[in-house]
Amino acid sequence: MELTVVDLSLYLGSKGEVKELCGEVSRSLRETGALLVKDPRCSAEDNDRFLDMMERYFDRPPDFKRLQERPQLHYQVGVTPEGVEVPRSLVDEEMREKLKEMPKEFQPSIPKGADRKWRYMWRVGPRPSETRFQELNAEPVVPEGFPEWKDTMDSWGYKMISAIEAVAEMAAIGFGLPKDAFTSLMKQGPHLLAPTGSDLRHYGQEGTVFAGYHYDLNFLTIHGRSRFPGLNIWLRNGQKVEVKVPVGCLLIQTGKQIEWLTAGDCIAGMHEVVVTHRTVDAIKQATEQHRLLWRVSSTLFAHIASDAVLKPLGRFAESSPASKYPAIYAGEFVEQELAGTMCASTFFSSIVQLIPCRAAVVPFSPILPSETCCNALKALGQPCLCVLVNGPSISGVDRTMAMQLPEKCTINFEPCTL
Repeated sequence: MELTVVDLSLYLGSKGEVKELCGEVSRSLRETGALLVKDPRCSAEDNDRFLDMMERYFDRPPDFKRLQERPQLHYQVGVTPEGVEVPRSLVDEEMREKLKEMPKEFQPSIPKGADRKWRYMWRVGPRPSETRFQELNAEPVVPEGFPEWKDTMDSWGYKMISAIEAVAEMAAIGFGLPKDAFTSLMKQGPHLLAPTGSDLRHYGQEGTVFAGYHYDLNFLTIHGRSRFPGLNIWLRNGQKVEVKVPVGCLLIQTGKQIEWLTAGDCIAGMHEVVVTHRTVDAIKQATEQHRLLWRVSSTLFAHIASDAVLKPLGRFAESSPASKYPAIYAGEFVEQELAGTMCASTFFSSIVQLIPCRAAVVPFSPILPSETCCNALKALGQPCLCVLVNGPSISGVDRTMAMQLPEKCTINFEPCTL
């Protein structure tokens, strides 16, 4: 199935009737959860400039990149190291059961732990001077040695936000809502330009999962064209589609916040990033051309403002599913979503938290974990345990025994896979 392609210039320059075009946008978001757009303000050259800089950044040593890490801010600014983001399909039991019911050809790839990708979060646009959610509206982090960083990030970020705002207006009109129904809620939102970087030199084998099957928690997500294929999306009918973004186009996907605002008329689009045979072919070509082997996604998350209330709008508030989407501050919603999918501790602070368990994870130890150990494990959480067992080797710690801790403590964690 080919995704709908909408030329935004027809809307941006229109002085007449655009209802039919807007209906096409809302229909595509409702029926497929995805849309391809062409925006004259977002050129292929802009995307290439951005990708060039991010490839050079992700190619820097891990110790350099970790200088931009801000776990105390929920990784909502700066860099998120590989092995921190945990795909929802690993921690959501209800989702795992649904995956088993899918036809085999539409089932996602099964990840073996936390995502093998780095991510950089760069805030785009103004933030509120006063907010209940300071961590979600923190100041940006700029790495040393990249004098063009701010201009490049801001330029591409603002252009992508402009495209999102046009689509949001068109969708609102198509849904029969006021033109600014969505964009008024987006003002001063914690919009994030959030490129990912996956090292194809180490993880370039076909079948490797860079981002496990998941949805995005924000309003709408927009992707520029990546130099390496691998993005699969699921349409509302359950069909799995390998995305091919044409040169000069942008991909837009629905997030959880638009699902909330439409009481499920739109649903958050599921997707994954996996090394496919097309990715392998692109790696071979890049190697021959002596290019950097990092798969960078040109991704931006557009959010509803943290202090705005998420609730079904207009006619959607009167629909029967509206009761499933109770009013909640957008910032509170984001914090709840992040708590289940990310390890909010660094690798080393996670080790410190589990010091009470040391005697139980020494190789060949017959000692059972103590109550103090089990309490520490509960506080740490499954995502951080998986980060530990999949991270660098730890002197005096047997990984297998560490993975057995939840069972010995009778804690219902999803298993980590080495």
